[in-house]
Amino acid sequence: MNTGQAEDGAARIGHFLLHGPAQQRSGGKIHGAVAGTVRADGSAKYIYGEITGYYLHWLASFPAAPDVLLAPAQAAANRMQNYLHPTDMPLTRTYLQASEEDWRNEALFAFDLAMIAGGLARANHRKLIMLSPQLLTDLQRWLSRFVGEGGLKVCVPRSPASQLPQRWSTQGGSFTAKTASRILMLHKQTSLDANLVQACQQELQLRVSQAGQHGLDMIHPTLYSLEGCMTSAQADFDLLAHWFDQIIALQADDGSLPESLQTPDVRRTDIIAQALRVAVFLEYSLAQPGRYRAACDRFAQALLQRIRADGSMGFCTDNKPEANTWCAMFSEQALRLYAAYSTEQPLPFAVEALV
Repeated sequence: MNTGQAEDGAARIGHFLLHGPAQQRSGGKIHGAVAGTVRADGSAKYIYGEITGYYLHWLASFPAAPDVLLAPAQAAANRMQNYLHPTDMPLTRTYLQASEEDWRNEALFAFDLAMIAGGLARANHRKLIMLSPQLLTDLQRWLSRFVGEGGLKVCVPRSPASQLPQRWSTQGGSFTAKTASRILMLHKQTSLDANLVQACQQELQLRVSQAGQHGLDMIHPTLYSLEGCMTSAQADFDLLAHWFDQIIALQADDGSLPESLQTPDVRRTDIIAQALRVAVFLEYSLAQPGRYRAACDRFAQALLQRIRADGSMGFCTDNKPEANTWCAMFSEQALRLYAAYSTEQPLPFAVEALV
């Protein structure tokens, strides 16, 4: 595969994300929201606060002229203000056509709010938005509910009757490194509550210190942990690489990775893109050229094969026509990184820019 293929693939995905149906361009209070999933007819299945935060983060990393990015960034920030301002706990996912039962709406998740915080931080850093005092007040009001003893809680149930499944996102674990890191990104842009900042610092320090003690289970949240840990000034990249090597060992000949050791047949697009991004940054941080070159070549090829004619990406290889927005954002960044990495050029953005 040549560099031009990766650049072309990234450009096609970027066009879909900027000009396609992912961001809502009408609808009053939902204007600016970003869909997690887009149906085959181009309509949004649901809008998602976490993914709108990701979109802000992605826009801030995208190499387009600011005048192309200002309107979508401001619309996304305005949506977050509408989303977080009500006194009722915001819904994790808002379904736009038929209402659907979704256990995620039985709780509020620190990770989701942190991705909003990270997106606002990066968009403000690139001067795509100005941080609204009201939005910051509302975001901190919800984040304060997750400050616990010695770190961060992962979720807050909507009511005592809420029943949540036993999943990584409800039980906690090393992925909270990314949660903490994104809130701390916002703290660099504007002063946040001292108790919240302390909880995030403790959480990130804990996860960084435990990096050499983890095995593998769900690959997606494990990669979240690596993404968070790599932003820490205390990160031990040798330990992180040793942990990541366990993931590389699971790569198939087609470049894909299993969702988990328990679900080896599920081969998700977001996981491939995450792994490619982590591999590039780890190799650069270790100053060990070529350490992950063969794996990166396979990851990039796998992503290119999953890009659809309109630049969208599916969630996995199940042939469902729906397009997944966060898979597209992860993949666009991954292919753009790979294009620079494969030609030994400076990387197009820093690790803090990872969606």
